[in-house]
Amino acid sequence: MNRPNESIVDKHIHDLPSTLFVTDKEGNILISNEFTALTIGMPLEELIKANVQDLVKAGYYNHSITMEAIESKQRVTRIIKTSRGFNVQSTAIPIFNNVGDIQLVVTKSNQYKEKIHLDDEAYELLYSNDNKKEELPIEAEPGIIAESLAMKQILKVCSQIASYDTKVLISGESGTGKEVMAKYIHQKSDRQGPFVSINCAAIHPSLFEYELFGYEKGSFEGAIEAKKGIFEEANDGTLFLDEIAELPLDMQAKLLRVIENNEVRRVGGVRNITVNCRVISATNRDLWKMIKQGVFREDLYYRINVIPIQIPPLRNRKLDLVGLISCFITEFNQKYDKSYVLSAEDFQKMLWQDWPGNARELRNYIERLVVTEHAHMDQQSNEAVTDWFTIDHFIKSNMKNSWKLKDFTAVVEGRYIQHILDASNGNATEAAKRLEVDRSAVYRKLKKMDGIIHSKEQTDKRHTE
Repeated sequence: MNRPNESIVDKHIHDLPSTLFVTDKEGNILISNEFTALTIGMPLEELIKANVQDLVKAGYYNHSITMEAIESKQRVTRIIKTSRGFNVQSTAIPIFNNVGDIQLVVTKSNQYKEKIHLDDEAYELLYSNDNKKEELPIEAEPGIIAESLAMKQILKVCSQIASYDTKVLISGESGTGKEVMAKYIHQKSDRQGPFVSINCAAIHPSLFEYELFGYEKGSFEGAIEAKKGIFEEANDGTLFLDEIAELPLDMQAKLLRVIENNEVRRVGGVRNITVNCRVISATNRDLWKMIKQGVFREDLYYRINVIPIQIPPLRNRKLDLVGLISCFITEFNQKYDKSYVLSAEDFQKMLWQDWPGNARELRNYIERLVVTEHAHMDQQSNEAVTDWFTIDHFIKSNMKNSWKLKDFTAVVEGRYIQHILDASNGNATEAAKRLEVDRSAVYRKLKKMDGIIHSKEQTDKRHTE
């Protein structure tokens, strides 16, 4: 296939990290990242609820190449200006289903090379209409809680890319569930081999080569028999490289060669062994900064970051937090033969904690609660947890408190919007139609409600203390 000419990046943006959009066929943003939000002055949690056409209408961008790619069904590259003065050369690449209809659009900027570079594998996957596989339905999976819009969108994207063999880089704070998402992609793929996971942060630098590529009998003292490396173990399956930022530079170069050639040579070996495994990487660090610091290879970054997935922290996913709390309590009640019930007061406190350790920290916290709790709550407390979400209970329980009328009205309005959103299965567009408001108003009012409730709780806490 003849590739189109590639343009020179604007000289003013060489020192910036990459921006990203993954949208559906209508331009609704499914995935983005923090830097993209920074370039237009919008919080990330609001950005992933927007449509790219709305961003253009609101003046955040002067043009949408995402919509241009959707309309033309072709790869589009051009410089876009943002409302905060950034000149960003971006490329929008449509992904097609088996009948030639657009399924997703990946829009990325390339900020630190003079020309847009897309490796041949990614180009053939994303730009060609040939050999596309049909869209897969999203199904619930054990261990995955996806109640929030952000996680539902990520799950949808992961399901859609699962049948392709392209490389995926999953970013997110520690404990957000990067390995869980990697397993989900593997389970939805056509690969019959195993899912093999390795934590690069847990391997001594001197042992990386042995772990990744294996060794032959007699290659060193104590090597009484040959051993396969993880690339061979993952043959015909998926290899998950967790904390890939911890790979030493010399090993990064060797890993790049394996990914490019699909061949490994064991330590002490004399022949190359062909391997066929999909590589999914993960990190909780900023690889862009590491590239600038000279501790992570730029060429390896391009190879592993064909499809980027960024998992938001738990503190930005309140609906997922609710689901995880319920899931973990059920799990540990069964494990320890308990009947622990969370009180409404404790439930609200948990909703407003930051959870820097994310789902992993939450799980450990709830396990301690279940194990150490001796007094079981009665059924009335259990009903209070559920009733806390209802408007009637909210009004009755706050009649004695002093509220500004506009705050109280905003909270009740937010509760009703959340009810309609839930009834619409989290579809903001459908909820907005039912409410006869703009899609952006749904999230703006919900955020306002959360802020008022949080501020009120902090004030009440100070007064009681």
